[in-house]
Amino acid sequence: MLKYLSIPIATISLAVAAQLMIQLPEEVSVVPITGQSLAILLIMELMLWRNGLIAVALYLLLGGLGLPMFADFASGWDVVSGVAMGYFIGFLLAILLFSRQADKSKAMSKVSLRLLLATILILLCGWLGLLKFLEPLEAFKKGILPYLPGALIKMVLAFIIIGLYRRFRGLMRQVEV
Repeated sequence: MLKYLSIPIATISLAVAAQLMIQLPEEVSVVPITGQSLAILLIMELMLWRNGLIAVALYLLLGGLGLPMFADFASGWDVVSGVAMGYFIGFLLAILLFSRQADKSKAMSKVSLRLLLATILILLCGWLGLLKFLEPLEAFKKGILPYLPGALIKMVLAFIIIGLYRRFRGLMRQVEV
């Protein structure tokens, strides 16, 4: 039964993570720092790739249709197609490109590499999306630089959570025997 709940749980978790935000001044950044990328990293590593992709697509669809899913309870297609568009595309691509490897390789050294590559991909897509609104250097200054410290913290947190989850799951399997 829990496997059927994983998609709505992941979608809701992503919406909750969007509310964990730090609004930076407009001269520093055009989108807030949120917990979304941490949620994406966890979805990427802990869910089957198809379920993760469905959960993220559902999050974007529901938010685009008007449910208050995005940072600061924002919603609508103007949010999806606005300054955060590139990051949203990066979320989908991270799940699509790296979840399949997570399904195959559980080694923690591979996990850390996937977390790093997914984070770089999300930031790069965010930067590319901002080019619709800003000059390249300004998009880099407002779309990547302010997020680097938080990205590092989120990667470390994801790594720790994934490790703890695997240990707990392993212990629970031993108890069931």
